[in-house]
Parts: sequence; structure tokens; C-alpha cells
Amino acid sequence: MVDLSDSSLAELVERDDSALAHALRRLTDDLARPGEPIAGFNSAV
Repeated sequence: MVDLSDSSLAELVERDDSALAHALRRLTDDLARPGEPIAGFNSAV
């Protein structure tokens, strides 16, 4: 386990050398640019 309580999310995303930073960048990119709905799926239903 790694203690990340002293680091902010922005600091973790800025680090290029970790799998966690890579995953966080992908997550924040996905949240910033939501994709198209999947083949007829409407979440408002």
C-alpha cells in the first residue's frame, strides 16, 4: 500500500512515471469529454 494522503489529485495526475497517474489522466479526460451514447441506450429512460 502507498499513502497518498499528502498528495492532491492534481499532483498525482502531473506525475508521468506511475500507472496511477496514467489511470487518473484517462479518467479525468473521460469525465471532461463524455462519449456518445451506446447504440440506442438512453440513460434518461
